[in-house]
Amino acid sequence: MLARSLSLSAVALLFSAHAAAQDCGCDHTIALSQNSAKGTDLGVKPGDVVCVEAGARPFLVLEEFVGSASAPVVIKNCGGQVKIANSDKGYGLAINGSSFFHVTGTGDSSVKYGFDVSASRTGPDYSGSGVPVGGLSTDYELDHIEVHDTGFAGFILKTESRCDGSANLGNFVQKNTHVHDTYVHDTGGEGFYVGSTGYGGRDFTCNGQTVKLYPHEHWGVSLHDNLIEDTGWDGLQVGVTPKDCKVFRNVIRGVGRTATDMVQTRGIQIGGASACDVTDNYLEDGPTIGIFVLGAANTLVQNNVVVDFAEDGIYGNDQQLDAVKDAHYVFLHNTVVRAGDTGLSLFGDLIAGNAVVNNLFVENAKPYGIGGNVDATDQGNLELGKVSEAGFVSDAQRDYRLQEDSVARDTGAVVSGFSTDVDRDGVKRDAKPDVGAYEYTDAPPPDGGAPTGTGGTSSGTGGAGGKNAAADGSDDGGCGCRAAAPPASGALVFFALALLAAAGLRRRDLELRRFRR
Repeated sequence: MLARSLSLSAVALLFSAHAAAQDCGCDHTIALSQNSAKGTDLGVKPGDVVCVEAGARPFLVLEEFVGSASAPVVIKNCGGQVKIANSDKGYGLAINGSSFFHVTGTGDSSVKYGFDVSASRTGPDYSGSGVPVGGLSTDYELDHIEVHDTGFAGFILKTESRCDGSANLGNFVQKNTHVHDTYVHDTGGEGFYVGSTGYGGRDFTCNGQTVKLYPHEHWGVSLHDNLIEDTGWDGLQVGVTPKDCKVFRNVIRGVGRTATDMVQTRGIQIGGASACDVTDNYLEDGPTIGIFVLGAANTLVQNNVVVDFAEDGIYGNDQQLDAVKDAHYVFLHNTVVRAGDTGLSLFGDLIAGNAVVNNLFVENAKPYGIGGNVDATDQGNLELGKVSEAGFVSDAQRDYRLQEDSVARDTGAVVSGFSTDVDRDGVKRDAKPDVGAYEYTDAPPPDGGAPTGTGGTSSGTGGAGGKNAAADGSDDGGCGCRAAAPPASGALVFFALALLAAAGLRRRDLELRRFRR
């Protein structure tokens, strides 16, 4: 009788564990054994929830998941973390031909990043990127994804030009790209590669002929609250995004770790006639420039903290592009510490109505500079020779808020048209604004106001560079996967099986095959 009770309890335990892992509110499920899925084949409709079963897999390709503006398709992890580790393809998690969808790693509250993705291949013909989203995909949101140990970029968010013209300038626009709350680290290339570098196009072979094809535009890019660390190339790059671009509240530390070409080693790069607001970011440690604005359209750089870059902290140049004629570059209330060259440099006679106002430059190698032919308002900036003079809360702790006796307090200028109501923490600026990214307050910093971020528990060894190869979603053979770890319910499964064995059930092997995934 006791043995029978034990066996029934074990079976009940197995079923309850299995049910709990699947109780994610799913309309459709992509099983652990599936490495690709098409929304059209699954019958996915706008507003549906698609669950990706937790566990280790070699790659995952998602295609044709189509929602609507009012009812996006939600794709989430279920039952723990989805761990994708690939070493032989150009991608870890690839998404193609999809629109109005939301991939989120919030499917299990016990896991901060519900998707963990690596793609470590490093050439010679192509290198792996963690999460490439292409194939004319548009209108999407990605969040709570950790990407690391990639041969090339962490995220690549664009569609490569095509010989049939379907993805090219004038024929396709990628709209509403929203990525937030991700952790990207140890990449061979950029952390984020959003849009092409510029409008100039590049050569492709079409029908045996070399032709120049021009990249599509992006309208609506929002990149925020991402933690980016130890990238081989730039931390975050945005190009060919002329409308509604916002890059804010990101923490970027340690860029250009492995690049041999120094033009690929900036913290944030805005170019290709993009018009972006770059606000409230924290950037630290790079071999060249912190925030790089090159050949951009109207650009606002405000409330950023830039620390320990070997060249300029912030740099702007119109690149003599006629496409950005009369654009304006505005630099307000930034704090730049220990730049190896200038705290800020601005050049270009095509741009107009520019401003460098209320910035705090501390212990930089050279004075900030504005080219003599640049139309710019230059007021309220403060330059100090030593960090000890600034009155920061703690340079050692990378806390560049102001102490009560800081010389930066109440010394800013009030310039019509060039002001901001709040500081990097969201603290209201008063009638006599403080210089730099922070307004002094005796109140505790608001939640999320810390200048640095912390990532997840994973660590990586870094990539080795490589060139971008856009994922086409094809399976080019092989696996190169890591050994699959037991699913989250594995301990319960093995415990239950032990009870079954103790009870002497003759169907032990059948139960093992049934419940052990």
